[in-house]
Amino acid sequence: MIKLIASDMDGTLLNSKHKISKENLEAIKKAEEIGVKFAIATGRMYEDVKPLLDECDLICQCIVLNGGEYIDEEGNVLEGIYIEKEKASEIIDMIIKENIVAEIYTNDGLYSVNTKEETLAEVAYRVMVFEPETSFEDAIKIAKTHPHFVKLKYVENIDEFLNSNVKIGKFVAFYNDEETTLNVKKKLESIEGLAISSTYTKNIEINNKEAQKGLILAKVADKMGIKRDEVMVIGDSFNDYSMFTEFPVSFAMENAVKEIKEIARYITDTNDNAGVAKAIYKTLNL
Repeated sequence: MIKLIASDMDGTLLNSKHKISKENLEAIKKAEEIGVKFAIATGRMYEDVKPLLDECDLICQCIVLNGGEYIDEEGNVLEGIYIEKEKASEIIDMIIKENIVAEIYTNDGLYSVNTKEETLAEVAYRVMVFEPETSFEDAIKIAKTHPHFVKLKYVENIDEFLNSNVKIGKFVAFYNDEETTLNVKKKLESIEGLAISSTYTKNIEINNKEAQKGLILAKVADKMGIKRDEVMVIGDSFNDYSMFTEFPVSFAMENAVKEIKEIARYITDTNDNAGVAKAIYKTLNL
């Protein structure tokens, strides 16, 4: 009997318009009515997830920052796995040395060691990943009012920042082409103790190697007394891989990357055809 469902967001729970469909929402509500807990598992910050939950009147647990934090229904952090300051220092050194532009996700909001001009371009690339038809010029205009640019704090003293009480959950970078993304990823892989993944082909996400969706979900499931075969996971991309290796009841989206499809037990429909709802109905016989 499934007791907990964990679903990725982008490319999975969200359709191509970045919304939770009526069909998916109804399936989640029906699962909850019979006592099954639902959790979102995403690379996003909780601050990016909460508005979507409020829009749908959905109250659920969340794995955020790719497994950096597990959040309960009230927004409290139940489990946190952060990047050690020594590793963060190595990443920042690499960022400066290689002219990498990245956002730093922390428990105190967003930070950057780059300039405003550099971060504006990075946020514009983020916009273009979510809205591929947008030109760079239009993306720049959107980026100027985007929360990831407006709320960004700039690190003036790196030593002071690293010696503060701030907890670093994740580094994120978006690029305008896949070749640059791969090259930057290779450079970062030289730093040990990190989990380097992607939600998209043009972005990089850096976590503590223990901060992976499947690992933190396994920790919380153990605390809840939920067995591995009582958890159902759904995803589509590389940062979902650990969920598929930790839990046997796994669904890959039809639009998933090849690597996820190869290790999934089942394949459901696409994110634009209520694939999450269909997976829930199939598993729970609703």
